[in-house]
Amino acid sequence: GFGLWFAWLGRTNSLARFRTRPPDRLPFAALLPRVLFNQVFILLPAMALAQGAGLAFTGAEHIGLFAAVLTLVALTVGHDVVQYLFHRLLLHRPDMMRRLGHDLHHSTTASCSIGACYMSGADYVLTIVCPYLVPLVCAGGGGADLAFHAFAVSAGAFGGLYEHSGFDFSLGLAAARGEGAPARLARAVAPLLSSRAHAEHHARGNVSFSDGFGSSGLCDTLFRTRWDLRPRRRPGRGDGASATIGS
Repeated sequence: GFGLWFAWLGRTNSLARFRTRPPDRLPFAALLPRVLFNQVFILLPAMALAQGAGLAFTGAEHIGLFAAVLTLVALTVGHDVVQYLFHRLLLHRPDMMRRLGHDLHHSTTASCSIGACYMSGADYVLTIVCPYLVPLVCAGGGGADLAFHAFAVSAGAFGGLYEHSGFDFSLGLAAARGEGAPARLARAVAPLLSSRAHAEHHARGNVSFSDGFGSSGLCDTLFRTRWDLRPRRRPGRGDGASATIGS
């Protein structure tokens, strides 16, 4: 649903003032078959296995607001750590990028929302399934609370799709003028709504491995690989997606 909404925005040229990147060379329909395959035949079976093993999605039907908030915080931080480890230390290794198929994902330009899940099976397991399920299991599994799990997975889905949509809704807030409290608040909130981090990752390859919309940005900040902490390399050295992690 989120993907179709972003696709509709692009097709109708709606909210064009928030469009920061041109349309991807691969249209929505070309990306969709692989995306659906990954969702249906990799993610859903992995979730079913976690439930069957009693690691997640089982137990209390309601986990309570306090437990839900703590679990969401754990998921946010855990997702950041697990994705960073796999993404930077494995998928962006020069000898592994093509072998594990991460170059397929980088064949997109983060300008079509469902490109977030357009990747090889191995890449999908390492950057989508593990960063979602490993922290969830470590946090206790979230019980069998349908409302909690629906919110968690939908929020995660929206974040990934937004980052790859080519839109940046923070632009309006960042442009707020004046020194009054509303304008200052808008400018302060703007970075939290920005989709630029992952766009910089697709453009440069050696920045923002887990930093982005909805992420804690913990690892990229700690290891100074966040896009705004790392200067662009000099022309001719190539900032492409095949950049090595030590560059």
